[in-house]
Amino acid sequence: MDDDGLYTIGQVARLAGLPVPTVRYYSDEGLVPPAGRSAGGYRLYDHDALDRLELVRTLRDLGVDIATITRVLADAQSLAEVADGQIAALEDEIQTLRVRQAVLRYVATRRTGKAGIARVNRLARLPTEQRRQLVTDLVAEATHGLDMEPAFAAHLRSMLPDLPEDPSAEQLDAWLELAHLVGDPHFRAGVRAAFERHSADRSSGAEQGDPESWAQAEQMVLDLAGGALADGVPPASGQAQPLVDELIAVFARAHRRSDDAGFRLWLAERIRIGADPRVSDYWRLLDLINRTPPKPDPVPAARWFLAALDSTSRERGGAVAP
Repeated sequence: MDDDGLYTIGQVARLAGLPVPTVRYYSDEGLVPPAGRSAGGYRLYDHDALDRLELVRTLRDLGVDIATITRVLADAQSLAEVADGQIAALEDEIQTLRVRQAVLRYVATRRTGKAGIARVNRLARLPTEQRRQLVTDLVAEATHGLDMEPAFAAHLRSMLPDLPEDPSAEQLDAWLELAHLVGDPHFRAGVRAAFERHSADRSSGAEQGDPESWAQAEQMVLDLAGGALADGVPPASGQAQPLVDELIAVFARAHRRSDDAGFRLWLAERIRIGADPRVSDYWRLLDLINRTPPKPDPVPAARWFLAALDSTSRERGGAVAP
């Protein structure tokens, strides 16, 4: 600093923590004009120039472009307006990075090959309506031509992925998993088989009652069979048999059927078809995407109940569904 309180370009660069070429560039662009020249023609900068240089550096660190900085320094645009614009741009950039991260994480964890990465990338970037259409198509295919209980069918068709405009990393991961599951031919065939059985039972009169009574019976499985599973009760034990009888009675009432060997065989077959862990994954992923409270997974309790039911049937000499 000389006697007039001026800095050389090297001094001001050191004070600002910037390379000399960068300071020279800002100066050439008119952002930090020199306060004067030395006798040898070199640029000199005052305290105001140093303050401007600090502001320019800060705004550049925050991603603001040179043209916008020029308007700020000329008081043609406020810092608040600039901040609002930068926040919006950063939100877009963050979302883009989240999508990239989700695709790469999916590829890394599932060892997706060269042929699959393009599909994963495409699925991650689908617009809302196309995401929902994937699930709509699954339900339409699985229920096509079948006699479905109307309220149950309406519920299925209403449960669609609703990924927000700015999904979290968890939601993006869940969407990619759901899209993979929905596209799995084995999963689609399993869903179709379950609905075909539902339709056949409605047509034959084997399935009666209503969705509310069925839901109450399923809740009893969660409560009783789930409790037995948590307590470590073996499904083939004497402790299990009273629970099986109680649950059978609940299901018989729900379906307006008699508790006999035929009903037990029918129920075991129904549970065997429905207790698919992939179905639990489907609902779990939908809950993650839609940010709905997670529901208890019914599959472990249903499998315990099925094992106990099979064991009881064997002891009584009845047939067991394969």
